[in-house]
Amino acid sequence: MQPIAPQPNPRKRKAPTLRNDDWEPVKARVIELHITKKLALPEVKERVEREYKAIGFTATIRQYRRRVSEWGLDKNVKPNEMKVIVRKRQQRKLVETNKRELVFKMRGNLLEPEKIDRWMKRNGIPEDMIYAPSPAASK
Repeated sequence: MQPIAPQPNPRKRKAPTLRNDDWEPVKARVIELHITKKLALPEVKERVEREYKAIGFTATIRQYRRRVSEWGLDKNVKPNEMKVIVRKRQQRKLVETNKRELVFKMRGNLLEPEKIDRWMKRNGIPEDMIYAPSPAASK
């Protein structure tokens, strides 16, 4: 019986490093498609790479995600941001009842009340109590 030679580990090639200058020509288009038109990043990637084929622009989805975050345009509300929003909203709803309901914007986008409700439900926060996260919970 012949010994079986180990198969070489086929690793994915590293994506080329893209600098700020590489992103500059496509930045406005990425923002328009992803933020304004609300397209998913895979669709944005496909369109941008098709439109900017002449300059040879290519990037991975991960690189798009990272760059959108660097530009301060990511759509997800971070847990610490949501805690502040819930605390302010509950304060207004339960204590300052004579004032109108607050409207929240994150990174230029309106935050839908349903999204806040969903986060509260997912994290077991009652609607009828003022939210005060413990300092230990945020670590």
